[in-house]
Amino acid sequence: MREGSSVNDMKMLEGLGYRVVYVPHEIICKYNACYRVLYEGKEICPPAADKLGIPINEIWISEKYRRYEKYILHHELEEIRYRAEGHNAESAHQKAMKGFEVWEGEELREELQREVNLMSKESLCGIPRIGEKLAERIMRGRPYHRVEELRRVQWIGEKRFNELKGMVFCISEEA
Repeated sequence: MREGSSVNDMKMLEGLGYRVVYVPHEIICKYNACYRVLYEGKEICPPAADKLGIPINEIWISEKYRRYEKYILHHELEEIRYRAEGHNAESAHQKAMKGFEVWEGEELREELQREVNLMSKESLCGIPRIGEKLAERIMRGRPYHRVEELRRVQWIGEKRFNELKGMVFCISEEA
């Protein structure tokens, strides 16, 4: 099923005529990935697509996420499907996050789940000494370009930061 999901996503992309474009991280770091597509006769795009100027039938992904392509594309395709069903951007995003469960246990998937700009509230709350309120503060501070930027989040002192820094990473720091 894991490989099939990836293969099916690629077939779906091809069949719908969508093009994946890897863009410099600086351009899309606030969103990580974004799209503007025609799906079942409807133009589907989150508000960020207008800000970024994404042409029709393109899915933009930060170049820094290339190694995680199958997970990111699966998420974006699921989000597009939910948007076509009438969900708003936030609801569709949350529902699409559940799609990562398909690859549970895969090393790259588990690594991606620790990227601080992508972590869900539930994932953040799974870290010792991080509750809902602190998880929300961390999420509001996004995007982070370096793990050290977490120090600016209220309630993250030196001790908590030292515990946290080995459990998360920022894709922006990757070479």
